[in-house]
Amino acid sequence: MPDATKRRKAVLDRSPEERERRGHSSEDVQAALLDVIERGSREEKVFTDVAFPELDLDYADIEGANKHPVVFRNCAFEGVRAEHADVKVPVSFEGCTVDGLDLEGARFEYDATFAGTTFTDEVATFEARFDRDADFTGATFSAPVIADETRFEDDASFADATFESTASFRGAEFHGKSNALEDHASFAGARFEAEATFLQSSFEFSTFAGARFAGPARFQEVRFDGDADFSEVAFEREADFDEVDFGQDATFEGSEFRGLAVFRGAEFEGGARSLQDDARFVGVAFRDDADFRDTHFRDANFDDARFDGTAVFEEAWFDADVDFRRVEFAREADFDEARFAGDADFSESEFRAPAVFRGAEFEGDANHLEDNATFADVWFADDADFDNAKFTSANFLRTRFGGVVDFFGATFDDRIDFLAEAIDDDTYVDFTDAKIKSGVVEQPADEWVRYDFTLASLGDVTLDAGHDRGHRKLLDYFRFCKTEFSEFDGYEFDFSAYTEYLDRNDWRLHTFDENAAEYEYAAAMTPETVETTYLKAKNAASAGGYVKAAGEFRIKRQQYARRKHVAIVRDASADVGSRFRNLSRAAENYFLDVSCGHGMRLTRIMVVFFVAPLFPALLYAFGGSPFLTDAGQLDSLSQLATPEGQSIAYKNLHFSYITYLTIGYGGIGPTGALARLLAGLEVYLSVILGGLFLYALVKRSEL
Repeated sequence: MPDATKRRKAVLDRSPEERERRGHSSEDVQAALLDVIERGSREEKVFTDVAFPELDLDYADIEGANKHPVVFRNCAFEGVRAEHADVKVPVSFEGCTVDGLDLEGARFEYDATFAGTTFTDEVATFEARFDRDADFTGATFSAPVIADETRFEDDASFADATFESTASFRGAEFHGKSNALEDHASFAGARFEAEATFLQSSFEFSTFAGARFAGPARFQEVRFDGDADFSEVAFEREADFDEVDFGQDATFEGSEFRGLAVFRGAEFEGGARSLQDDARFVGVAFRDDADFRDTHFRDANFDDARFDGTAVFEEAWFDADVDFRRVEFAREADFDEARFAGDADFSESEFRAPAVFRGAEFEGDANHLEDNATFADVWFADDADFDNAKFTSANFLRTRFGGVVDFFGATFDDRIDFLAEAIDDDTYVDFTDAKIKSGVVEQPADEWVRYDFTLASLGDVTLDAGHDRGHRKLLDYFRFCKTEFSEFDGYEFDFSAYTEYLDRNDWRLHTFDENAAEYEYAAAMTPETVETTYLKAKNAASAGGYVKAAGEFRIKRQQYARRKHVAIVRDASADVGSRFRNLSRAAENYFLDVSCGHGMRLTRIMVVFFVAPLFPALLYAFGGSPFLTDAGQLDSLSQLATPEGQSIAYKNLHFSYITYLTIGYGGIGPTGALARLLAGLEVYLSVILGGLFLYALVKRSEL
């Protein structure tokens, strides 16, 4: 080192008081420092416990004859200004105290280290550029930090740093290549005591693991091109990740959001690694509202998370599998119109307030190993709304419900496994207008649940009881009203499985064991509605080859059709013509019911056909002169005890049958006026009943 440089080195080593006695100004100290940086050896560029005045290095080119680092250990600076300076040597501030740092527009071409340094006044690095590593590990910032649009081209570390005032990294860029040993941007363990702003910043691989944000944390429109690690982070106030783009894997595992958590419009694109979650929120505690509205995930894991406030996933997209296992939702969970393209697993979770899945789509592929929507062992303490939700396959086994369960208009394209357990005694599952291709709906061992299938479409759906004796009352808990049973080709509802129950209950399909709770049904059980219900059931049973069920449902349909006609007859506001037509239809319906069971009671029509002539025979034998025939008449029943009386009775009976069967031989003829009329009516009745007999045969063959 030249003598002049040695003298300047000596100036730097003196205390401020000694410099003042010797007449060294701040400009002299600054010139001495620059001279040592330019010409000093490795050892001479190390400064320990030196006190520096405020340095003004604006627009300076700071370089040396060698690239030995300039090291300040435990030094004190009244301030450093280096706006638009170009620092071409490595610099290191280790455990120093700097009253203020202004690096606006500065460039550091080599490593810049500020580890353990305390900044007592504002730090400004606006538009500064660090070409190599920038290390602020363990630094303390007592005043605001303004690092807007700062570029960190290689590793940047603020690990364990403390920001006692506001910290702003708006538009900052953290570039560099990730490696296995460290992240190129690290705020691990950092403490932000006031607002921290990273608006529109960009990161490659980064970590905030173990950081603490005592003030608002603002990450709006930030882009993470590499992995982002926010595990075990404490967000004590609002955390805003609006429209953040996570280009690789992102983890918030074990973090706590004590204020509002906002991820509206965020994108979790995920990396190529199939064994790691693209978005990991395992064990996260959301103490306030959490807003994931319009967020886009590839796959995500929220296992063991807790939402103490409202959880909003409205219109969120999950392109791959998502896990919400063992999650606690203390307030409303809103998944309105969320889209699950992969498997969604909510098993063992608790919804303590209303759960809303209106219009949600669970589109995962159906397979034999896993359901694409799993709500097994879930507890819904309040209303569960799946109105118009779409499922491929769904698992609701051992799911507990405490409020209204709404599947109105829901569709199950593959199958459903449903075993609901009631929390309260009025639990009611509404499948109105739902479409279920196949599956099992099972009642638990105790506390049975009521189901409403009004206007629903059921395919190969099995209704089961929790124990064998439960089958005796199984259908009392299912309401069928205008239900379609044959909409899915190859998937028919099996009525034969419930023959014993239906036969015991006179084939009443529409009855419903309503409890004390009040519900508004989509269709009232009017005679017309019930008629339509049995018509649909009859058509489905007939198509499926369930002969017995089809016939019985046909009879029930006709019985309620008669009630419909009678209701119109009793309606004083209806016109006379309509009332007369419905009266005739009701009479015809009643006759068909009594005579042949609307064609379904073959034995009945056979009995009627063969017994019918007995009644005219009694009139012929005991009716007096108006019913007199050539066979004669009896004056009293006592005459039947005599051979003559028995002969007269037999001849009248014979006359009635040969007339009825239209094979009269002419040996006996009607004499009385009413006898002649009755004989003609017998022939007419024979034709009618014979036709009904053939009608019953045909109808039974059609089923």
